[in-house]
Amino acid sequence: MYQDCDRCCKRSGWVSLFANIGLAVMMAVVGLISGSKAVMGSALYSLKDALTSAVALIGIGISNKPPDKAHPYGHGKMEYLATFLITILISVGTVFVMVHSMKDIITILEGNAINAPGFIAFWGALISVAANYKLGKYLECAGERMRSPAILNNAKHNHSDAVSSAFVAGGILGTRVGFHFLDPLVAVIESLDLTRMVVLMFKDSINGLMDSSPSMEFIESVRKTAGIVPGVKGIQKVSARNLGRNVWVDLEIKVKKDMPLKEGSRIKDEVKALLIRRFNNLADIQVHLEPYRPL
Repeated sequence: MYQDCDRCCKRSGWVSLFANIGLAVMMAVVGLISGSKAVMGSALYSLKDALTSAVALIGIGISNKPPDKAHPYGHGKMEYLATFLITILISVGTVFVMVHSMKDIITILEGNAINAPGFIAFWGALISVAANYKLGKYLECAGERMRSPAILNNAKHNHSDAVSSAFVAGGILGTRVGFHFLDPLVAVIESLDLTRMVVLMFKDSINGLMDSSPSMEFIESVRKTAGIVPGVKGIQKVSARNLGRNVWVDLEIKVKKDMPLKEGSRIKDEVKALLIRRFNNLADIQVHLEPYRPL
């Protein structure tokens, strides 16, 4: 079972890439045939997701490389850099969709009519809802198991695309009964939602590139776990930083001040071994000994 999960995770990037390319082509064809601006926007979103999947594949491939002399701390930050590039790509697509949709809304407000999209756009939107939802759940599972920020971000994109496609379907139904402004209005709503996602992704990528710390819950869990090792009299300090899907931990433990060096080394090894068993995403652990001085 776990071997199947590993194989599934490893090919998730390629599944995302080709699935989103297929969705982009399908929605572009449907949009051209139906004349729906919102469906064309959905096609652009799927194309954006395909491009971001390609960026994620490159980032993951590089970040998986082991440390070397030129990069002694590994290549984990490449995933955050890939996420940063993704935000740029999404921003470009968002501006395009927003400008395109606002022009149609202005045309309607000026009293000029626009053609209602063909009903094939409704069926295309429903297919997009189902496909994006299933793909998003798949990528979410793979991203959590691999602890990959790039794959998790792609999962968020597809979940958002599923919601936006549902709005597209509703907007198309509205245009069929005379509310022609709904098609470009839905595209504007999609653009605003993408803007929100871009801001959150940009914040995550910057925090990762700036060596942000994991949550306080994680830090406290490391502290409590290290403290249960026999011979540890206290925890002086715990610091950690995210590095791609992994975390680097540095902690100082207190031991008896007259403890032999060999005994101290044994305690350090036990602390490391216990932390590795409890946390499966630790890239490296540095344990320093400090003499314990009772008050």
